[in-house]
Amino acid sequence: LILLLVAFAHAPTSDAQMSESELQTYYTGLLEAEGLTSFIDSDGDVQFTYNDRNLFIEVDDVDTEFFRVVMFNIWPIESQAEEVQVLGAANAVSKELKVVKAYTLDDNVWLACELFLPGPEDLPSVLGRCLSVLDDAVDVFVRER
Repeated sequence: LILLLVAFAHAPTSDAQMSESELQTYYTGLLEAEGLTSFIDSDGDVQFTYNDRNLFIEVDDVDTEFFRVVMFNIWPIESQAEEVQVLGAANAVSKELKVVKAYTLDDNVWLACELFLPGPEDLPSVLGRCLSVLDDAVDVFVRER
């Protein structure tokens, strides 16, 4: 809790545009305050593990009011028949849950929590809920699959 308050106190105001490296540092610190280890991946996003799943926070210094956390490669698509089932399950996820998109990329299923925030300093208030809804999305996907 103390680390989260420190991260919040040092967060920039939404009037200031943050650079890519500032956003990376901010997101990394926020995850650390939540007890999560992270690193900067080859795309410049902040990758981490949560409940044994791989996720990343997309770093977008052009639109700092847009926030996206992605749980990637949750289910491989191994046949055309399976792809039909996967698309139905992905549709159910997007239909049943708020702010979650389920989609396929390179024969795998990805889930994303996407929302607009006034600025990065507002992320601490919704990060836990985003992670929770992504866990819920996995459950819905598996149930519908």
